[in-house]
Amino acid sequence: RKITLEDIKYVLSSHYQGTKYDPYGQYGDLSEAGRFRPIGINRNNFVAITQLRPYVRDEFMALEWIACGSNAFNTMAPFYANVDATPPYLSDTTTRVTTENFYWANRIVAAMADAHYHECHVHVERYESEVMALGHAHVAKTDREAQGHTGDITRFLEEANGAMAEMLKEHTDRLLANVLYDASMGMKNAFSRSDA
Repeated sequence: RKITLEDIKYVLSSHYQGTKYDPYGQYGDLSEAGRFRPIGINRNNFVAITQLRPYVRDEFMALEWIACGSNAFNTMAPFYANVDATPPYLSDTTTRVTTENFYWANRIVAAMADAHYHECHVHVERYESEVMALGHAHVAKTDREAQGHTGDITRFLEEANGAMAEMLKEHTDRLLANVLYDASMGMKNAFSRSDA
């Protein structure tokens, strides 16, 4: 079969999942866990996969599927390349840590989810699947609308990228909330009135 974007993302996120070398393994002989360097490591910063689609008009054939932060804990989202401006959620990354941009939000999620992998990985997997599925749907819808568009195609694609960034932020914020909740439930100073 043809290689998909999801296949590429899976490889770039590899930490030997399903093998005895998985640093997040918790069953069986754990003496080999973490023995080899994963592809998806904590220092992953940014990945972009360029998709050139010869079956649409040249003006919008190029997509950049973008992910930030550690690949084991992020997702890719599609953005049209024939634009003059990038949505602030992606372009306004500075050294100040804030959840108002994609890069830092993903770094925060990864730091918490890594420390609480078994409690949080289901949220990350759901996030990755949802965003990629919504990304494909967004591209299909935008392509249909762009095919007959007669105005300024660059502005049209910038607006489509803005809508994608808004959806991405909404889902990333939800992931952050879920991971934060589960990670905070695993804190060492947890106490319940029912504790004996």
